[in-house]
Amino acid sequence: MEILVRLYILLICILFSGPLIAQINKAVPPGVVNSLDSLEKLDNLSEWIYTRIDYSYQNPGQSLSFLMESEAQSWRSPKSVAEKEAWLMLLSNQAYNQMYSGNILQSINSYEQAYNYYTKHKLNVEGIAEYVLKPWANNYTRLGDYEKALFIQQKTLDFAKKEHNDVMEVSVYNNMAISYRSLGDFQKAEACIVLGTKKSKPPSTGLILLNNTLADIYNDKNELDLAEKVITANINRQKNREPDFESAYWLLSSYITAGDIQLKRQLYAKARTYYQQALAINNKYYKGNRLREKAYTLIQLGKINLALKQAPAAQNLFNDALSLFGLTGPEGKIRAERIFGDNRLIDVFYQRALAFGLLGMEKEALESMRFSLLSADKIRFELADVKTKQRFQQQTKQMAEKAIDMALGLLQKTGQHQYAAAIVQIIEQTKARILLDDIRKNQQQLSLSTKDPLFQERTRLEQAIAYNEREMLQNPEATVRLEERNAELKFKLEDLEKNMLKQYPSFAIGNDNPVAANLLQQLPSRAHFVEFFMGAEHIYVVEVANRRVKHVKRIRHAENIKKQISSFARLYYQNGPAAMMNQPKAFFMASHQLYNTLLGGFNFPENKNLIIIPDEVTGYLSFDGLITRGKYTPEITRWPFLINTCTITYAFSIQTWINQAAKKINPGKKFEGLFVSHQHKSRQFIPAVAKEAEAIEKIVSGKFRRDQAAGVKDFSKAFDNTSVLHISTHAYLSGTQKEPTLAFNDNEVFLFELSSRKTAPDLVVLSACRTADGAMSGGEGIISMSRGFAALGTGGTIAGLWNVNDRAASEITAGCYSNMLTGQEIGTALRHAKQQWLQQPQRAPQEYLPYYWDALIYMGYDRKIELRPAGNTLADYGKLSALVLTALCGIYYLRKIRKKTISPASV
Repeated sequence: MEILVRLYILLICILFSGPLIAQINKAVPPGVVNSLDSLEKLDNLSEWIYTRIDYSYQNPGQSLSFLMESEAQSWRSPKSVAEKEAWLMLLSNQAYNQMYSGNILQSINSYEQAYNYYTKHKLNVEGIAEYVLKPWANNYTRLGDYEKALFIQQKTLDFAKKEHNDVMEVSVYNNMAISYRSLGDFQKAEACIVLGTKKSKPPSTGLILLNNTLADIYNDKNELDLAEKVITANINRQKNREPDFESAYWLLSSYITAGDIQLKRQLYAKARTYYQQALAINNKYYKGNRLREKAYTLIQLGKINLALKQAPAAQNLFNDALSLFGLTGPEGKIRAERIFGDNRLIDVFYQRALAFGLLGMEKEALESMRFSLLSADKIRFELADVKTKQRFQQQTKQMAEKAIDMALGLLQKTGQHQYAAAIVQIIEQTKARILLDDIRKNQQQLSLSTKDPLFQERTRLEQAIAYNEREMLQNPEATVRLEERNAELKFKLEDLEKNMLKQYPSFAIGNDNPVAANLLQQLPSRAHFVEFFMGAEHIYVVEVANRRVKHVKRIRHAENIKKQISSFARLYYQNGPAAMMNQPKAFFMASHQLYNTLLGGFNFPENKNLIIIPDEVTGYLSFDGLITRGKYTPEITRWPFLINTCTITYAFSIQTWINQAAKKINPGKKFEGLFVSHQHKSRQFIPAVAKEAEAIEKIVSGKFRRDQAAGVKDFSKAFDNTSVLHISTHAYLSGTQKEPTLAFNDNEVFLFELSSRKTAPDLVVLSACRTADGAMSGGEGIISMSRGFAALGTGGTIAGLWNVNDRAASEITAGCYSNMLTGQEIGTALRHAKQQWLQQPQRAPQEYLPYYWDALIYMGYDRKIELRPAGNTLADYGKLSALVLTALCGIYYLRKIRKKTISPASV
């Protein structure tokens, strides 16, 4: 109980201690030093800790730095229960001070450290839910990681129920409602409000808290009349009594919610009145020290001024908010090195950029927008759950589009290349960032000692998570139970990875400069890219050649163009060849119109290697088959396909391409193929698989595994021991999440089951249907099987965008291998194989349509691959005979020497 009382008193004190943003390093007074020295001599660690905590609250200017030095200054570790409780209190206060000073990421780490310390030493402390779990979860909501917040909130709820703490239970239900509301799951959010209301006993501040959140939910649902009714009643209920230190916060929150509702109604005068009342309460009861609430209120007041076109007044408010976050230096200049990840920081920089735009200050607007993206990127870097990262990337894409528009305006106005380069950097911030993290993480892990138990435990946890996800796909009724189990496993995995970072600092993936300023300079001069950005209002197409941006194209009516691309891909490719065969002219004209829309105005040199970086729906297109000129002829072989002009390969982003380019070629490794026809199996029999294997076996020397010899274990072994891995089988998208799936002879392999390996093939050929297809993730692209192999470190993949015609796939892949054996790079070899299909005169006319020959694309860094040609049996026997002859000669020579050295006496 003593620790609970101390925590309460000290956390009350901090609210009146003044802003903690600016840390002042001044010497600790001699009296305090002497007291600490005396306690050390008495070996009284508990009081030594409490003395440091007490001093930090009396001297807030150096509170955080002094607290954080405690572990280094202590002469030993805690031993007794009392000492361990004191140490837990220290960790909790370190976390709170960091949160209060705005350092949310470090605060999260400290709360996690406190909780792990609590569980490790099995401490029996009543306040753990209130002073560790609850603020820890709230920190995750500030970052936007609502899944992790909900996981910790559930733990907090369990503690509250165990301790029969109804007040805590109500508070947790409210926080869970906030998390579900932020995820857009209003049904679960309102269910939490109902559960909290049942537990709340009037008169209770808990009911006020719940009604504030309920009004926010109605506001988000645009049910503004209901929202206003709830919040007005809530404010009136609180006006009947004078607020105290605790209840004043709920009234402050009510005024903020009321202001948000009126702001959405565009009733700016009413909104301003409510926000000003919130500020007045903050200043009266908390001396203005609830910094996050104060900053939010200032930002909302600034939005009112923006709406009224009062840009200078808005700027002042936004700058005041940034000052509260400790980000402004002399003359109001932003200290970029201090920018951290926080949702409110993202918002204030974004709004500030809009204000600069109203003032005609384009450069400053772009800079502020990029600060907003930097803060967002720092959040994304800290998020652990992949789905949370994907959602977050999609949410920040709107800001990226605005930033690109600003940079393009400056480029057109000034002609300075730095703004063209900025456009590429901003686009890259929205491209395959999760994939890039996976590639770098796998590269770094494999460069370190894999014998460390930490790595083994990490692999075990990843495998357990993958197993549960497999079970969820195959047994949907067990989803809820397995999701809870996976949440616990992911929590343990995140903690483990933080421990790995402490032991292996080089394992960290730097996030201070998310997209290098010299990105273009890292490219080979021959690299020629066309990169797409699909925004809400505009589509941007950027051409990069010779390390410079050559051309930027902006396409209006983005949503209409996206629908056009989706309809085109679905009608002519995903639904089969019928539409293309029945109406070839309609396809020709639609394809040419699409080419003009996306690439019209670009002049690509003949036989140039072109790297396409798609975005969103453009990922469903194979550009080889697009029609470059508009004059129709019934003779399909004379159609002006783009393949006749360029060798086209694909990449997920420029940065992933650079990483794949750095992959070292596997020396001494060979070709291996897995060919599964599914004969006598429940799945559809694929007779063309056997023919494909026979065709390739006549071309390439290697190991060919068929049917029973092509199981999941064979796949895993082949992945580790080949430079070229060929997989010919069924592929499809499983479940509601459209998980890319490969069917082997004995079982399936889902994309999420693929984990990092010591080595990876230089090339994976996925001769199967829709292996380059998958669920669409905004900002990340298509989550395909091809993408999964890229994450594991493969140099590139040949994969299918739609249901591959068996005979076409067989001939084209065989032709590709033949071309690679002549020394052609992968992309060139695939292009020539497609052209060879088009040049064969004996085909039926419809087989020259792109549906048949254009499904397979190469995604990755284009390079030459060493393969051994088939049919070298005599040459191989000759080499073997030479080795045997050399060995026999060696044995004969050794025996002859030995006979000469043995004396007669020894016989």
